[in-house]
Amino acid sequence: MAKLKNRVGEKYITNEGYEVEIIEYFGIYNCTIRFKDISYTVLTNTFYWNIKKGYISNPNHRTICNVGYFGQGKYKSSVNRKMTKFYIIWKLMIERCYNKKTQEDSPTYINCLVCEEWHSYQNFAKWYEENYKEGFELDKDILVKGNKIYSPETCCFVPAEINTLFVSNKKDRGKFPVGICKVNDKFSARINKNKKRIWLGAYNTPEEAFRVYKKAKEECIKEKADEWKDRIDQRVYEAMYNYKVEITD
Repeated sequence: MAKLKNRVGEKYITNEGYEVEIIEYFGIYNCTIRFKDISYTVLTNTFYWNIKKGYISNPNHRTICNVGYFGQGKYKSSVNRKMTKFYIIWKLMIERCYNKKTQEDSPTYINCLVCEEWHSYQNFAKWYEENYKEGFELDKDILVKGNKIYSPETCCFVPAEINTLFVSNKKDRGKFPVGICKVNDKFSARINKNKKRIWLGAYNTPEEAFRVYKKAKEECIKEKADEWKDRIDQRVYEAMYNYKVEITD
């Protein structure tokens, strides 16, 4: 019986440009390799010929917008050729912050960032699984008003009806303050409450109309916070009660 060739120590460059080294060799169907990655060492098991031909993917390779990478862990990107919910949400989050084409369609995400921890899909998926509530949506704007960073400290899960309370529609509303529209020579204030549009009157100036809108909107947010108090994160409840509507929103 031929003696098994010792290939430990052999080094190759993958098609992604990473150097790998064989650190254990049990035959062509079972090799352990180590990536010499800029951030940290990654170990993986694979076939020898895949190593030699460069068909090895580094889980630290930033494949999404040159920012997001898969990482090492239990969370899969797809099951039965269908992307998982965790992966879709993570990928869209990265693209909103770093894809210029996406930002052309949604300019509110310009200058938004994802924290370094969540550049790894595995880290994000773990946090998501531990914090998600059925039917709730991921939000980055409620806990910290004007927030531009997706992170464990700034993100939370809220029901859709709370999430929509904080949509300002800057792209569609024109030059007037939030909640205000011009009708003939007057400025009307209105809010959306429980899926209904409520008119709050017409005023001579946008500033007058906004003051009425601000009071009604902040009361509406508090009412919704009380309605969901026992089902939302305490941080969300407190943020909603302290939320101030500004004319510059």
